[in-house]
Parts: sequence; C-alpha cells; structure tokens
Amino acid sequence: MGEGTGVTRQNDPELIAGALQGSEKAFRKLVERYHPVVYSVVRAVLGDRDDVEDVVQEVFIKVYRGLAKFRQEAKFSTWIYRIARNEAMNTVGKKLVSGQPIEEVLVETPAHLRPDEQFHRRAQRSELEGHMARLDQDYRMVLELRYMGEKSYAQISETMGLPMGTVKSYIHRAKIELKKLMTRQTTETRAGLRKP
Repeated sequence: MGEGTGVTRQNDPELIAGALQGSEKAFRKLVERYHPVVYSVVRAVLGDRDDVEDVVQEVFIKVYRGLAKFRQEAKFSTWIYRIARNEAMNTVGKKLVSGQPIEEVLVETPAHLRPDEQFHRRAQRSELEGHMARLDQDYRMVLELRYMGEKSYAQISETMGLPMGTVKSYIHRAKIELKKLMTRQTTETRAGLRKP
C-alpha cells in the first residue's frame, strides 16, 4: 500500500493534524475533498464564474491560515462552509447574482442542435439563472449543494449545520418557489404578447 492510499483514507481530523504539522499532501487532500462544497457555496452567492475560482482560492487560504484555531468539537465541513459563505458574501456585498441550473430544469446545449435551438436553450438557461437569483439565499444554497455539488441530504445537513428535516423542507420549498417564479414569468410574457 503506497503513501497516497494512506492519505486518501484518512479522516478529516487526521488530515487536519497532518496539515498542522506541515504536510502539504494532507492539506491538498482537504482541498480536494472540500472543493466541490466550497465551489457550490461560493457560486450560489456570486453566480459569476469569473469571480468564483478567485474566491474559492481565497477561502482555502483562509482555511489554511485559520486551521490552528479550528475547534475539533465542531464539524470541519460546517466550519469550512461558513468561511466559504462569509468570503462570498464579503466579495459580493448585498448584490446577489444568479445560481446554477438544477435537476430536471437543467438545460444543456448539445453541439448537434441547430443554431436556433442552441439560442433557445441558452435563453432558457439564462432565464432559469435569473429566477435562481430571486430565491432566498438559503434556498439557493441548498439547491446548489444538492444539484451542482451533488451532495446528499445528510451531507448538506452536516455542511450547513441544519437538521435533515430542515434541509428537505428548504429544497422542497425552493423548488415550489422556483416553479412559481417561472410560471409567473411565462404568464406575464403571454399577457404582454396579447397586448395590442
């Protein structure tokens, strides 16, 4: 069994201890393990891909610098989630932008589509991201973690520090709210088209 396998199987406290002792490999493993969560959280707040990776890097710099202050009785995933959320909020201020398309409303743009079909798909995706931007931040966050970060309910519960029932409730309500927003816009668009 090689050294890499040992690091791969280490749990968070072991990796944290290794990182605190100066092991770059241990910290790199923490980054690999939590990058999807951090990326999803940051993108849920920022929306703009150009800014996301810069903020994600800043999050991990703060994690590295603050590792010695981390209280082991807390969940590491919750701690890193809070750092990611705070850093993203500090970056964007009060202006919250769009989120990533989710689940069955995810709109791909296959290369084989005709140009007019590709345009329609891109318009749908842009419209969906606009609706995501209008959701309550917690709702947007759980949708991002669930469908972009591909996290289970249990993982989201642990990461956000919320009871499992609350996570399920947030996701359910977020989908209802998203559907309402989409239905309302469709109705308004049709009404606008009927005007002389």
